[in-house]
Amino acid sequence: MGKQNKEIIDNMEFLMKELHKEWDRTGAVKASVFISLEEVEDVNKVILLRIAKQQKEVENGDITFKKSVRLSRECYILLRLARKIKTEEHRTYRNGTCYEFEVALDKDELKLFKEMFGEKVK
Repeated sequence: MGKQNKEIIDNMEFLMKELHKEWDRTGAVKASVFISLEEVEDVNKVILLRIAKQQKEVENGDITFKKSVRLSRECYILLRLARKIKTEEHRTYRNGTCYEFEVALDKDELKLFKEMFGEKVK
């Protein structure tokens, strides 16, 4: 039974690694949002607080495997979103020509962005 348990654990670890790779990839663009340079700090804070809240829930809570995977997936999407925003923010500062920038979002990123900032989606 020990060998079988080890094989199950190894398979689950492999599955999670593959899921993490998949979740780290962005999908097809569904919408764009515009963020002003004045707002970007607040937007980043909201995203980071949501990630921290979910991380805390995973670490402190007695949650099911399903919920753990769901929270992990959402954190990957939020991190992907944060990277996109940071990239566009740096590009805008470097160019010095605009006071706002556009961020292209896939369907998962768009869904989470709407949950956090519904009125900003265009």
